[in-house]
Amino acid sequence: MKSPSRSPLGRLTAAWSILGVGLLFALAVARLGSRGIDTVQAGLGPGEWILLIALVLLFVVGEGWAALQRKWVPRVVDRARALRGEAPVSHRLLAPLYGMCLIGCDARRRTRAWLGVAAVVAAVLAVRALPDPWRGMIDLSVASALVWGLGALLVAGRRVLD
Repeated sequence: MKSPSRSPLGRLTAAWSILGVGLLFALAVARLGSRGIDTVQAGLGPGEWILLIALVLLFVVGEGWAALQRKWVPRVVDRARALRGEAPVSHRLLAPLYGMCLIGCDARRRTRAWLGVAAVVAAVLAVRALPDPWRGMIDLSVASALVWGLGALLVAGRRVLD
């Protein structure tokens, strides 16, 4: 008999967790990146180019590498790995939410995860209020960080499926 961690259902659930989170990232990258590219194509002054480069570097290092790759992605991957074993059907069906600690974890961690979602929503609303080119520059910077995080998620997540 196969162990639960090697069962096809366990592998499928882990893949759904990783790919579901990755899809959320990819959709955000497409939306934000498109707006950022439109801003660049509309033209930037020399000072705006310098600020854009600084923002992209700051977001990629601070959010993409330090926050996502080093802290958040390992947690998502560990939780996807946990879904390879015995798990309730609700956690399997909602595997991306489980991976992001939005369901199926202790109250403290779940509260932190939902507060993180609220912070992202607040940031999105605040950035939407900015005029161009500032909004587009921030959108492109965030998209760059998310691309880094998505790459880290897919590389680390691949190990869960082996």
